Amino acid sequence: MVALLYVLVWEWINIALEYTATAWTGLPRWWLAVVGVNLVTHPVFVSMLGVIGRSYSSVVPCEICIVVVEAVLLMMVYGFKRWRRILAASVVMNAASYVTGLFVQLPNSL
Repeated sequence: MVALLYVLVWEWINIALEYTATAWTGLPRWWLAVVGVNLVTHPVFVSMLGVIGRSYSSVVPCEICIVVVEAVLLMMVYGFKRWRRILAASVVMNAASYVTGLFVQLPNSL
């Protein structure tokens, strides 16, 4: 039960953080789009890390894959004409959550 609560809380924080970091996009229903792509990609990302580990050399390639997948999913929703804005938003979303994850883990490494 505690593990499920942890996953739900972390997912909520991740979605709120990524939406806040990319609210500048000005795209309609952006909140729902961020929720949608995160509900697809975040569980896959966490599962991948459980299999290949959480080292820097594992996390960064996984993050790059997630950036591409999220950008493609968002382009499928908003159209490929906006690919620059959507790709930039995907990079910012994942950079924000990655950096936040580093700060969350920092006290554990001290």
